[in-house]
Amino acid sequence: MENILEKISSLEEKVSRSIDLLEIAKDYCSANFDKGKEVSAVGTIVDVILDTQLQLANELDDIA
Repeated sequence: MENILEKISSLEEKVSRSIDLLEIAKDYCSANFDKGKEVSAVGTIVDVILDTQLQLANELDDIA
C-alpha cells in the first residue's frame, strides 16, 4: 500500500511539473509569437512535457 501511495505522489508531482512547463511555454509563445528562433526553445519544453507524460503513462500501467 505504501508503494502505491509513493507512486501516486510521484505522479502528482510530475503532472504539476508538466502544467508549470505548459504555462511557461504558453507565456513564452504569447510574448514572442513573432520571433522564429524561439520556436526551438519551446520545442525543447514540449519534448520534456512529452517525456514526462510517457513516464506517467508507464507508471500508471505499473500501478494497474
